[in-house]
Order: sequence, then C-alpha cells, then structure tokens
Amino acid sequence: MTLDLDMVITMYVKRKNSSAMDFFVLAMVSRGGLHCLYDLQQEVGLQPGGIQPVLKKLEQEGFLERSEQQKRRKRLMTVTKKGEHFLKEEWRDCQDDYGDVESVLRAATVGILMGDMARTCRYLLEMAKQHDKGVPIAMEMPKGEDLSAVEWYQHVRWQWESSRRKSAAGVFREIAKELEMTK
Repeated sequence: MTLDLDMVITMYVKRKNSSAMDFFVLAMVSRGGLHCLYDLQQEVGLQPGGIQPVLKKLEQEGFLERSEQQKRRKRLMTVTKKGEHFLKEEWRDCQDDYGDVESVLRAATVGILMGDMARTCRYLLEMAKQHDKGVPIAMEMPKGEDLSAVEWYQHVRWQWESSRRKSAAGVFREIAKELEMTK
C-alpha cells in the first residue's frame, strides 16, 4: 500500500488527537466482531450518547464507514483501509497513562485484539506502578469536637482516593498476571 503525503500528514495529526476510545472502537469493529451500535452497547457497555461523537469523528477521519439504516434502525460499521492501516500502525499510541481505569482497560483490550499480549502485560504493570505512585499520603483524622465539615470531607476524600488507586493498581496487576498465563 502506498501512502501519499496528505494521508501521512492526516494520520500524524489524527494520531495526536486520538483517544483510547477511538482505538477501542476501531479494534472492536475490525477485530472484535462488533459491527453496529447495538453490539457496542450490549457487548461492551458503550452508551449511544457517549459513542456517537466518537463514531462521527472516526467517519470524518475516513477510518470508519456506516451503512444506511437496516432493519430495526441498525447501521452496520466497517473499518476502512485507511482505518485498518491507522489501527495496525498506531495502536500502540493508545497505551498511554490515563487517569481513569476505563481508558486503561480499553487500551489493554486494544493490545489484546492486536495480538500483543507481552506489550499489554507490560502496559498494565506500568499502569499499576503509576497508580501506586499516585496514592495520596494518609491524612490523619483531626481529633476533638472542633472538626469542621470541610476537614471531615478532606479526610474521607483522601481515604477514598487512596483506596481507589490501590484497588485499580491491584486489578491491573491481576489482569497482567492472567494474561501472562495465557501466552
């Protein structure tokens, strides 16, 4: 496949603006067997209101095509040659340091769909380390009857954040361990 300069420039710009969700949708349609909005909703829990802007963006970039409405208002999706090339060449860029667990899990799923379990395991272990680093230092609960609502909120917020990040790090490690056993 030969690429012209416009296509190379477009792909570079698009890569810089692509999210884990963009790659996730492309990979799910291309390699995951999900070919309509209903499939994405039922099988991987994506909501139509949240996914429509992503589908529109992927269509505008020329990475995805949707058919005219079929029975029951279904529109079948296919990844274009340009989209397949983009996915094949650039998918690794989606495995980035995301603050939210869903994006990390989507990026890991893209790696699995692309057939690179070793890289995906390393990615998950790195995300576990990043989440461990971000665990806030424990705040001591102020003592006495002078505890303000703000102080109480700060304390419970720190507790929640610490617990959430430790939990995410543990889950990433468990998933990486499971993937290593399936190699």
